Amino acid sequence: MRVLVIDVDSLRPDHLGCYGYERATSPTIDALADRGVRFDRCYASDTPCLPSRTALATCRFGVNTGVVTHHGEGQRYDEPGDGHDPGADRMPAFRYLAENGVYTASVSQFSQRHLAYHFSANFQESIMPTATAGGPAVEDCSDVTPVVESWLDRHATDDDWLLHVNYWDVHHPYLGIEEFVDPVRESGPPPSWPDRETIDDQQEMTGIRTADLWPSAGQYRPGWEESYDYRMPESVESREDVEQFVDGYDASIRRVDGEIATLLEALERHGVREDTAIVVTADHGEAFGEHGIYAEHAFPHPACQRVPMIVSWPGVTDEGAGTAVDEQIYQFDLLPTVCDLADLDVPSGWDAESFTPALEGEPFDGRETIVSGHGIYTYGRAVCQDRWLYVRLLHPGVFSYPGLYNDPALTNDGLELLHDLEADPHQTTNLVDACPEKTAELRAELDRWLVERLSDRWHEQRPVEARGRDPLARTASRGPYLYADPDALLELYREHDRSDGQIEAVERTMERFPRSR
Repeated sequence: MRVLVIDVDSLRPDHLGCYGYERATSPTIDALADRGVRFDRCYASDTPCLPSRTALATCRFGVNTGVVTHHGEGQRYDEPGDGHDPGADRMPAFRYLAENGVYTASVSQFSQRHLAYHFSANFQESIMPTATAGGPAVEDCSDVTPVVESWLDRHATDDDWLLHVNYWDVHHPYLGIEEFVDPVRESGPPPSWPDRETIDDQQEMTGIRTADLWPSAGQYRPGWEESYDYRMPESVESREDVEQFVDGYDASIRRVDGEIATLLEALERHGVREDTAIVVTADHGEAFGEHGIYAEHAFPHPACQRVPMIVSWPGVTDEGAGTAVDEQIYQFDLLPTVCDLADLDVPSGWDAESFTPALEGEPFDGRETIVSGHGIYTYGRAVCQDRWLYVRLLHPGVFSYPGLYNDPALTNDGLELLHDLEADPHQTTNLVDACPEKTAELRAELDRWLVERLSDRWHEQRPVEARGRDPLARTASRGPYLYADPDALLELYREHDRSDGQIEAVERTMERFPRSR
């Protein structure tokens, strides 16, 4: 068994040709989808980067691992086990594969960027493609691909390996894309939404990377902006501004797609392309106007939490090649699927479930309900069930837009949103007041999900102070301000003569959710 897992940061599926996108962003990925199975409703169980990859590596929800955000208590992994006993029922996924004869390796800067050494400790071999991570010295694909090729030169023909490769380039600030911008522009039109009316409606919003000011105050370390070679608009006031964001994002996807082609060529050179399984997925997506957010992962909604899952597995997906699966899955369901196909039992303490039947063209029910947590800029959880999206915010950050807490026109408290994804795919209308029965149903579904996880036997083994407590709620009390200083945002709004309403919206949120240091 040979498996190459390509993990592309910030890649939302609806900007790939195989998911119906009009632009030629992804010819290599599209060809993989033609040879494999594409999952149309795959969600990260926890977002953004650190919670998502922790879930992938442990096959457990953030509510069970403790990793729900990027900082403070919510970034600390609760290693199951005692002393030197790793706890076999809940052994992290890649470590479990290694203990059962699959050589595991990762090429990624992720562990250093997020101080996530529990992630790199999963692998027998964890390779940092550069010596630094974060700040202006962000690695790009030209750093990653040669390291992967070198690894394949040494190991491609070995039996039983899994290689995880992480590309960060699709994450803003969209570096090194000059030669790709014009080709994607010429290949087709950008999405028609957000339209002019939506952009106008967003002008009175507040928040990080929203329409009025982008980027926002207090977001970047010294030197970051000076290192950009693709300039973002300073605000979103027109369709041209939106297209500037989208062009940069799409060009970044096209650049990474070319790197994936290089990896496939390396497999071909070593004569193992036809018996290597290829997986393309992501840690989270990126909003381009949804809930007023641009080029950022800041909210529990599909723009952030829905990710691609494309699996091309020789001998497994051959008969159903090119098919799409509409049933819901989690991204971390990949690892029990790998266990299935390697004839390994799935540990009983994992939250993840195999989707092997879907790869083999067999009947597959998927997950009726998806619950996905989010822990940067805002804290909350989303429930996806049928056509409905329900969102409960534990902390709204410094955002304001129709249907959120600091909109004074609300009749509810604004910490809940309900959207009909079929009638309103861009989630522009909050239906909490209009559909009270559906709201109550999904509210109860989330309550039930949370109670079941906080009362299960695994939580009994956690430290006394953490038992039965939701790590997302605990971390929310500190405030989602790792990348955003609300005081600096207020100062910036005043400096740019923003409306009294915008300033008051932030002040109201800060009064109700005081900043805890």
